[in-house]
Amino acid sequence: MNLLTSISRLFLSLLIFVLVVLTGCSRRSSPEDAELALEAMLSRTVARDKGVRNAVLLVDSPKLGINGSWAAGIAYEGDDTAMTVQTPFLSASVGKLFTSSLVLSMVEEGVLSLDDSIVDWLNPSLITDLPAEGGEASLDEITVRRLLTHRSGLPDYFEGRAADGAPNIFELITEAPERRWTPRLVLEYTKEHYEPAGKPGEVFLYADTNYDLLGFIVEAATGKPFQKVMTEQIFQSLNLGNTWMHAFSDTPYADAWIEDFNAAGTPALTLEVAGGGLATTVDDLRTFMRSLLDGQPVPLESFQAEWREDAMARGIDYGYGMWRIRPGGLFFLLNSYPEMLGVSGSTGSFLYWVSEYDAIITGSFNQTGYQRKHISFLIKVLGVLRQAAAFKGSLN
Repeated sequence: MNLLTSISRLFLSLLIFVLVVLTGCSRRSSPEDAELALEAMLSRTVARDKGVRNAVLLVDSPKLGINGSWAAGIAYEGDDTAMTVQTPFLSASVGKLFTSSLVLSMVEEGVLSLDDSIVDWLNPSLITDLPAEGGEASLDEITVRRLLTHRSGLPDYFEGRAADGAPNIFELITEAPERRWTPRLVLEYTKEHYEPAGKPGEVFLYADTNYDLLGFIVEAATGKPFQKVMTEQIFQSLNLGNTWMHAFSDTPYADAWIEDFNAAGTPALTLEVAGGGLATTVDDLRTFMRSLLDGQPVPLESFQAEWREDAMARGIDYGYGMWRIRPGGLFFLLNSYPEMLGVSGSTGSFLYWVSEYDAIITGSFNQTGYQRKHISFLIKVLGVLRQAAAFKGSLN
């Protein structure tokens, strides 16, 4: 799912400025006090923000002695079941990091090359009439590399504006929730209603179109459905026992809200596959990130070969399916805050690693209204970790 493209830089900067003041940068917190502060932050958010019905947070920093997970709110509308840290939830575009991991592992194995084009792998019936600048002649310029980095020049069907005024897919989720999609149907909808965003390699546009095509390439290269390859090579290989592709299962997961519409389990969400189709838990997301840090299925460095600075917003860069949040780039008073590597989703989901503290921060607010607000929340989490680091330093 697409996200953050509408962030007001002024709004975000002012909001973060307030957070800096509230964080109390000079304080020191023991690991126990830090965990209490993190739990209180999450609980306050759910209690005060009427749009957030449930949320979950995990922070794991062996270096600082912090290892806790917390949940708040109601997991399932109508039955008052409490959200827990074991409750699965939609990860939205956090799934792009999984897809990128799969693709990059296939590149390491020599199955794919970053410079392979979609013409090399995909049937002409699939890619003919793609809204690419330059038409059919430019399709060989749309490479795996450019799909991974959102530099293909293809349009964004999810939140982008259609050329003919047709609703985008995000709007259709709430307008026609019973409509079922497949990646191929979404691609046909894009061909029918959208125009190119720019010349391949020359523009950055965050678009699920890119990752849908990567999913098709994985299928062509392996001869297997994308979800089967993802399950075998990522979920099972890394022992992610509570992670699955939700479009192919009836297993329940926590409510996911588009403002006041609960999209969880609706047929319309079958559109999510390679672009972010996972249901998962915070423990599995931690395991996944720790696996990347251990080089499985690929090292974390693999995602960082080609950063596009300020791609998502000022201070938020994009690599191969990975975000780099530079707090100082968000607002100058945050220059002393360490950067975060990971990925976010449109439901306010997030998975990040902070090298300075060896800290994994993951969770979700399960609300599209938290596309930008969760970034501010992450900055507050960093503030707590800084206080814990100051406490540890005072003991040395």
